[in-house]
Order: sequence, then C-alpha cells, then structure tokens
Amino acid sequence: MSSEKELDELREQVADKTREIIDSIAARNALAKKIGAVKSRESLPVEDGRVEDSLVRLVIQECEDKGVDVQTGLKVLSAVLAEGKRVQGFQTKQSLITPQMMSTKAREIEATGKKLLRLDVGEPDFHPPRAVLDATSEALYDFKTHYTGTRGIPELVTAVRRYLERRYHYSAKESELMSMPGGRFGVYMALATTVKEGEGIVVIEPNWPAYKEVLQFIGGRASTVHTTLEEGWEPSVEAVHDAIRPNTRAILLSYPANPTGKVISPAKFKSIVDLANDHRLTVISDEIYNDYAYTECPSILGSGAQKFILTSSFSKTWAMTGFRVGYIVSSEENIAKMMKIQSLAITSVPEFIQYGAVKALDSDAEVAQNSRAMKERIEAAGRELDAIGALQYVRPDGAMYVFPQAKSADFDSNAFTMKLLEQKGVTVSPGSGFGDYPRCFRISLGGSMETIVDGIRKIGELLG
Repeated sequence: MSSEKELDELREQVADKTREIIDSIAARNALAKKIGAVKSRESLPVEDGRVEDSLVRLVIQECEDKGVDVQTGLKVLSAVLAEGKRVQGFQTKQSLITPQMMSTKAREIEATGKKLLRLDVGEPDFHPPRAVLDATSEALYDFKTHYTGTRGIPELVTAVRRYLERRYHYSAKESELMSMPGGRFGVYMALATTVKEGEGIVVIEPNWPAYKEVLQFIGGRASTVHTTLEEGWEPSVEAVHDAIRPNTRAILLSYPANPTGKVISPAKFKSIVDLANDHRLTVISDEIYNDYAYTECPSILGSGAQKFILTSSFSKTWAMTGFRVGYIVSSEENIAKMMKIQSLAITSVPEFIQYGAVKALDSDAEVAQNSRAMKERIEAAGRELDAIGALQYVRPDGAMYVFPQAKSADFDSNAFTMKLLEQKGVTVSPGSGFGDYPRCFRISLGGSMETIVDGIRKIGELLG
C-alpha cells in the first residue's frame, strides 16, 4: 500500500470518529433537553454543582486512564456543558443591572442636562497629587511619548520595589513585578495566566462582577462562596474549602471588599492562604483598596502563600482612575507570562503616565488625606443609614462602599434602583450585579459629602 493511500484511509477513519463525536453530542443534547424538561416541571435549578463536579472527576479519570491530555478533556466538558444548558433553554441573566450598565445609563441622562446624585460611581472625586500632575506634564513636554519595555520604565520598577519594601516590608526582585494599564487589565492577566478553559477559581461573594465576567470570557468557571449580611459578610474557611473543585486552580481574595467594605482578620486570611497551599492553588489578591482600610488589613505579601499574584492600581489611593496604571507582583514565571499578554495587547503603559506614577508612590501626605476623607464619608453614610428603618447594613471596615439590605423579604433591588433614579434622581447599583443579592444595593462614597448625605436621605424618603 502506498503512503498516500494509507494516509487517505487513516484520514477517513479520523473523519468517521469526528462524525461519531458530533453524533454523541447530539445524543447528549437530546438527554439534556429531557433533563431540562424535568427541571422545568419540578422548578429545579438549571445548574447543579454536585453533578458538574462528578463529571469533572469522571473526565479527569477517563483522560488519565486513556492517555488523553486532561486539559483537552476539560475543554471538551466545558463546551458540552454549555451546549447542554443551551438546549435546556438556560440563559445568563442579562436583564440584571450591572454597575457598568447603571453608570452608562446615568451618563446618558446627565448628557440631557439633568442633574443626578451619583451614588453608583466606583471612583473617588479626589484629585491626583500635584506632584503626579507636574511629573506627567513635564514628561510630555520632554517628549517621553514613546514605547517602553513591557515591564515599565526602570524608574517606575525601582519606585514600586521601594514602595513595597516601605509599605509591606517585602523585597521584590525586578523580575517579580510589572506595571500594567489599570487594575481591571491586571485581573484579566492574572486569571488568564492561572486558569485555562474548563478550569476555575473560588470567588467569595458579594464581589466585583468583573472577576466572573473575565473568567467567563476566558472559558473558566467560578465556584462561589456565598456570604450574608447576617454573618457580617464573613466567609468561613470551611465554606472556601468546600468550594474547591477538582479543576480549581486559584482562590481569589479582595479585601477591603467591593461592595461591602469587609476586611477579614489576618488570622482568617492566613487560614485561607494555608488552604490554598495545601491544595497547591494560586491566591490572586486584589489589593486596590488597601489604603482605605480602617482595621488591620492583611496583604498576600509575606502571608506565606506558595503561589500568589497581587494586583493593585493607582486608581483609588491616588485618585488616578483615568491614568490607567497599576502594578502586579508575582513569581518570575507568572510575570513572564503576563508580560507576553501585555506585549501582545498593548505593548506598555504610556511612557509619560509612568513618570507620574513614580511620583505618586512618594505622595504619602495625599494618601493619608484621602484615607481620612473616605473614613469620614463612611461614618456619615452610617449615620444616615441608621435613620432608615427599612434597611440594615454592616458598617464597612474600609473601601468606599456600603452594601445595605432591605428588611423586606420581597424587595427587588433592580426595580428599586430604577424607581430611585426616575423619582429621586439618585443612582445606586443593585445587589444582583455582585452575586445573588436581590435585597441589597451598593452605595458608592466616591462623591462629595453633600452628595452622599442628600442621596441617602432621598433613599430613605423613597422607602418611607
């Protein structure tokens, strides 16, 4: 038999196996559709974590037994699970109002000339330090407007290393850190280098929706730990342990938390880190609000984490949201992976902005001033919320948000959010954007004291 004929026969066999795969998917879809009908009839949830866990274990075992790459098996499973939900009629709840959607709607209304009390905006109204503005301006006029190395200019790398030593007593090598364009892109890179399609992370909710949105975009899965106001938004180590799946690759921590302002104790933080170490998981720690913490707030640096990625940004502490600059600290291997992503996507943070960021790291007086102002806003918000009998809340330990919960069991925060906007001209973000919290909504304290007080009083008026 000629080589060409042999190849043709083998390729036809491959085609036959491909048809068998499609036939198997069609048969699986038919079964999934029947399962969907039973779930609908019995009012059962579409997703069942225990069933999916058992399938993950099955796939891993089958792949190991048959010499198939486990990652390939998990990708296939992820695809057929998504296809199964499609034929069952499952759809992501796109009708829920996310913080980004509320912000967009508010800007559209403001463009018509109407004044709103903005309690939805996740950025402080502080000004960047004068030294930052001067350095950025000087860099522009000195024509610092070119590509830089992906890691960042040497001056910024040195400044971040010096800052970490001063702030956290942590000595980072140059190869263990990099600059990046804002915290959101840092989170994307952290997840994209840690989680492959079909794998997942543990997320403690309520939490910033971008974590799960990024995870979904890269084909990953979130295993959520649901905390409650009644428990003080406190996650148990046992619940985090129970959320770890066979395909889990990381635990995500973000304290002080958005939207609750919660800070867990250093002891609990360490226990979760130890749990991650035991399971050889990466801890992704988003520490963007660390300077707005009013109780001892643990950092992943020096925590004993064997594998970690710290993301932080200049946006909140130094009021540099529009500058789009932050930094990441991790292992040399992880940084190399993230630098590859960044070099492919954007090359580097703009050169002149990096010079401004250098000066921010020495602007301690402005940081202290902003932190004091945010604490005063948290206290003022608490006094106003105390006067609203229809709500209950946990006083934040930090960050720049409050996450009250309605006492009424049938409260719908999505409907309330729209009613508040239409009748009182006040914007907040409904709790459904941060997880399964239909009775909660987020109040941002980024605006002036007057805006916060007036806005919360109007919330009280609407709630009667």
